[in-house]
This record gives sequence, structure tokens and C-alpha cells, in this order.
Amino acid sequence: MISKNINKALFILSIGVLTLMTACQSTTPFTNSVRTKYNLDEAKLKKMQFYISSDISLQRGERSAEGQELDEDGKLIVSSTASLDNISVDGKTPGVCVKVIDGNKIAVSFFETDDQYLVFGDPNNRGRYNLMGAEWTNGKGKITFGGKTYYIMPGGASAYLKFEMKKIKDYKSTNTKAKGRKVN
Repeated sequence: MISKNINKALFILSIGVLTLMTACQSTTPFTNSVRTKYNLDEAKLKKMQFYISSDISLQRGERSAEGQELDEDGKLIVSSTASLDNISVDGKTPGVCVKVIDGNKIAVSFFETDDQYLVFGDPNNRGRYNLMGAEWTNGKGKITFGGKTYYIMPGGASAYLKFEMKKIKDYKSTNTKAKGRKVN
């Protein structure tokens, strides 16, 4: 009797463990094939949680015109000002799709506002959605971010989009034990 109860408890426990193990969660690169397979239109994309695969650094510099003037002693003073704006997005930072561009590119914002986004796409259908820039020179990409021109620093070109996929498999098992049958 005790052995039957232990066997039942072990059986129920093993079913629970099996269910937990099959409900696994993983981070997957976002690709055109995933988008097609799961019929992910713009409305569904806007509800998905995306992540960036690796660190990205954006830089923007401005230099104002040089000013010239003479001081009290007759010395020529040449002055200029410059500013450097750095924006970084760490790998694994969560982001949301704010719009779909040309059908095969998506704008993903990792910031508080929808106008600050990075564009990811796979225009040649080669695999995952990579960070896109208008021009690439020596590993630096030129992009528009928040209405201003920035440059993606080297290393950012390899960044791509990822998402979490949860696969749930439901296994059902029944056990029946024959009690036997006797002649009437």
C-alpha cells in the first residue's frame, strides 16, 4: 500500500518536472523566417519585447565657427567651441518596436520616446535583423537618431535584434492497470 502511494507520488512529481523542463524560455535572433513563420505583422511586432545583442555606441560632434578678436594688449585671440554627444545602448537592453519601415525593417526604441529609435533589418534576407545605417565607412555607420545625425562606432555593426521565445509542450500520460478477469 505504501509502495503504491510512493509510486504515485513519484509519477506525479516526474510529470511536473517534465512539464517544467519542456516550458523552456530562450533568447532567439529575430529573422525574416521567424517573422514569416509566426505571421508577425506590425501590430504583433509592437507587442513583442526585443533585446539588443551587443553594446552600441553612437557619437555626434559639432564644432562652431572660430571667433577672432583682439584683447587689450593687441593679441589675436582665436576661439572655437565643440561638443561631443555620446549615446550608448548596452547589450541585452530591452526595446520595443515603434514602427515597421518598408515592410522588412523595424524601428526599435530602447529609450523613453518613440522618436529615438534604431533601425534593424534584413533587406537581403540573409538571416537576422542587424543594425542598419545609411552609410558605412571603416566600421562606422551613419544614422539619423532623434532627428540628428549620429555615427555608430566600430563594433556596433555586429549588433542584431533578439527576442524571447517560450515553447510550451503539453504531454499527457495515462496509466491503466489491468485487474484481471475471471470466468462467471
